[in-house]
Amino acid sequence: MNFSVMGFHSDKDELVFEQNIGLSVEDLMPVMQWTNSNDCIGVDFRLTATQVLEIECLASLAFPQGLDLYLTSSTE
Repeated sequence: MNFSVMGFHSDKDELVFEQNIGLSVEDLMPVMQWTNSNDCIGVDFRLTATQVLEIECLASLAFPQGLDLYLTSSTE
């Protein structure tokens, strides 16, 4: 499973940021409060400020400020 974080301006439905993150389902389960490894399939998750900070720390990344950020997954 591959994960990325996507960013949108709150007043627009246009993707302005996308970053692949090198984290596994197991890494993200406690951050996203998933109860099993299938919880990530088929859904984009709006990230809270706390989740953004935790993912940034785990992935050693910094995401842009002022965007609505979503976690998405793919099998490719």
